[in-house]
Amino acid sequence: METLLTVVVSLLVGAVIGFLASSWHHRKNNGGVQAKAAEEKLQDYRQEVEQHFAKTADLIDHLTDSYKDVFSHLSESAEHLLTEEQIKNQLLNRKAREVTLKYLKGDEVKDPSDPPNLTS
Repeated sequence: METLLTVVVSLLVGAVIGFLASSWHHRKNNGGVQAKAAEEKLQDYRQEVEQHFAKTADLIDHLTDSYKDVFSHLSESAEHLLTEEQIKNQLLNRKAREVTLKYLKGDEVKDPSDPPNLTS
């Protein structure tokens, strides 16, 4: 009977140790899988952020080139369409003034020392 009790206790102790070892091994491997998945997700996010800022930089470069083209066009048109006197008058009138829709339509003539009208 003592031998049977020793065998049963030994089996129970072995089962408990096996269960604990299996559980620990599973958690360790599962943690590694989760860590790897998190690392891959972080790497994907970093790649997405890098692509976002590269695209933004390209768009800003394009916008800057477009502004240069507009200012060049305006400058050339002003030189071609206006006299030197008209250009000087326009520059004096525009000193310290924002570009507004009313100004562009010619509806507004105001003193350059007046505060800007932000509602237009």
